[in-house]
Amino acid sequence: MSDEMTNSMTDTMIKRIGCILMASGSSVRYGKNKLMEKLDGREVILHTAGNLMEAGFGPLAVTRSEEVKELLDREGIPCLLHDGARKSDTMHAGIRNLDPDAAGYLFMPADQPLVLPASLRKLADRFAACPSRAIRLGFEKTAGSPVLFPAYFRDDLLSYTGDRGGMEVLRQKHLPCDVVQASFTWELWDVDTPEKMEMVKKAWFSHKACFS
Repeated sequence: MSDEMTNSMTDTMIKRIGCILMASGSSVRYGKNKLMEKLDGREVILHTAGNLMEAGFGPLAVTRSEEVKELLDREGIPCLLHDGARKSDTMHAGIRNLDPDAAGYLFMPADQPLVLPASLRKLADRFAACPSRAIRLGFEKTAGSPVLFPAYFRDDLLSYTGDRGGMEVLRQKHLPCDVVQASFTWELWDVDTPEKMEMVKKAWFSHKACFS
């Protein structure tokens, strides 16, 4: 199959995937709203959203922060404001506001700004080949986020009411999750703490060409 045909199939699949940008964390460990912290002059959440859009996804951000909502509204990025405190509340809000006929649901942590668009497209490639299996991004032996669930998990995801994310649904059902390899370990890094933010900044400025 030619690269052009592969890219066309990937683009088609991406358009069928509901993409939820998980932006409802409390940033307790960071000390302030980490999603509004600047990375090379641009807010962390805008980097994450931009990478998703560069890959072809149409993200719906789900947040409890009016500040984040105002920023995304100005940028023209769809954003839903809610008041649920658990991760499952964020998942539910996103799923219920996306196309019920979506082929799957991609859950992308908003504080993970270094995931390359190419890696996001790899997830869609694998999903197109194996649309019945959950898939997550990883590097070598470390599995991380984002995670992509087939559509038939919709009811299970909506029934889950905990605070451990969608992976808990798989654990409860003893189901596997395939791992797609990222190109770099730093793609899995988040900005949970100021120390991690410094690591992310160093990786960004060292590998900035990867995002251009």
